[in-house]
Amino acid sequence: MKSSSSARHRARKLAVQALYQTQYVSTSPSKVIEEFIEDNDLKRADIDYFKVLVMGATKHQASLWQAIEPLLDRDGDDIDSVERSILLVGAYELREHIEVPFRVVISEAIDIAKIFGATDSYKYVNSILDRLSVDFRAVETSVAGP
Repeated sequence: MKSSSSARHRARKLAVQALYQTQYVSTSPSKVIEEFIEDNDLKRADIDYFKVLVMGATKHQASLWQAIEPLLDRDGDDIDSVERSILLVGAYELREHIEVPFRVVISEAIDIAKIFGATDSYKYVNSILDRLSVDFRAVETSVAGP
C-alpha cells in the first residue's frame, strides 16, 4: 500500500471525482469505487485511502453537510457539485482523520479546487474548511494559531 503524500493527494483527487459522480448516478458508492479502480490507472494512488474517503464521506454525508451548511453564504442546494464534493471530502478528513494535520487537509482541498473548481472556488473552499477546522479540530487549531 502506498502512503506517500503524493499517493494520498491522488487518492483525494480521485475521491472528489468519485463523490462528484455519485451525485449524478444512482449507483452505490462501492460500485463507483469499483468502476474507478477498473477505469483508471491507480498504481500511484493510495487506493485504500481513496476507498476510505469515498465510503466515509458518503456514509456521513448528512452529518457533514449539517456542519458545513451554517458556514455557507448561500443555500446548500446552490453550491456547485465540484465544491460540494471537495467540501465533503475535506470535512470528512477533518472530522474523522485527526492523524492528518488540519493544515494539510485544507491545503489539499485548495489544490483540488484549483484543479477541478471554478476560477476562485479554492478561496471559498479554504474559507469554509478553515472555519470548520475550528469546530472539528479545536485543540489543534488553538495550538497552531492563525
